[in-house]
Amino acid sequence: MGTIREADYQHWREHGYVIVPLLDDEQVRATVENIHEYMPPWEEYARHPRWYEESVAARSGRLRTHATFPFVGDALNETTLHPELIAFAERVIGTDRLMLSHGQLGGKYARTRDFEQQLHLDYGNNTLVCPPPDEEIVDLPAIIYYTDVTVDLSPTYVVSQKFTRDLPREPRFHTREGSQELYAHEVPVVVPAGSVLIYSMNTFHRGSALTASEGLRYAQNIGFKRVDTQWCGQVTFQHDGGSPEMNHFLEHATPRQREFVGFPRVGDAYWNKSTVANVGARYPGMDMSPYLAALT
Repeated sequence: MGTIREADYQHWREHGYVIVPLLDDEQVRATVENIHEYMPPWEEYARHPRWYEESVAARSGRLRTHATFPFVGDALNETTLHPELIAFAERVIGTDRLMLSHGQLGGKYARTRDFEQQLHLDYGNNTLVCPPPDEEIVDLPAIIYYTDVTVDLSPTYVVSQKFTRDLPREPRFHTREGSQELYAHEVPVVVPAGSVLIYSMNTFHRGSALTASEGLRYAQNIGFKRVDTQWCGQVTFQHDGGSPEMNHFLEHATPRQREFVGFPRVGDAYWNKSTVANVGARYPGMDMSPYLAALT
């Protein structure tokens, strides 16, 4: 699987998480350039903090600290659906019938607000039930880091499942005072830009304070899920239909990439001569030949 090795897969199986390099320097540069379409670089924010005071510091801010897939730039769309991540998810989940369950980009800025969290499990806002054991996993989360993460730039802390596998799923949140042993086993994800943390809905982790006096952290939370699990996953992308970002993504994506937003795969029963013609008219830049060829 390229940069994701067999040893990385085995590490994920043993610990419930793995940290691997994913993007090269040019890919990082291109994605950060895309990110600046949504949120300012540190130098711009530092020069004009009042311009961004509400959107950068506010917990509910959306203008400049939060964006969701699909994006205006191709680089971010490509990293969200990185082939190595897809291959890893296919192997772990055991099927190629997958969808993107979320793709949220966020920025954290120094001297804005407290990013400290309690150790927790992520399934609370991903399903109304509880996640099955990792041997039966259906929903795989990951965090891609687009900037260098040092110990003072809000690293994610993660706990190996070697210490938590027998813990109950509830409560999902654990305080430091009430779970000192759990916190004793946490490790910070201190990584260079372009790295990814692949973990599990059964893996305890948390965000930490950004204590640096200057600087920022760009990261993206993504997830892949089985298409036949209506009971898990954060979002559906059908409501993005008609947006310039979704139209651009669909017209430039491969047929395989389109499947991850709920687009019918080549050969699906949805396709016939009429639907091929109508979808082609809706997306003039889309190559419909794979869908048409499958009809014969």
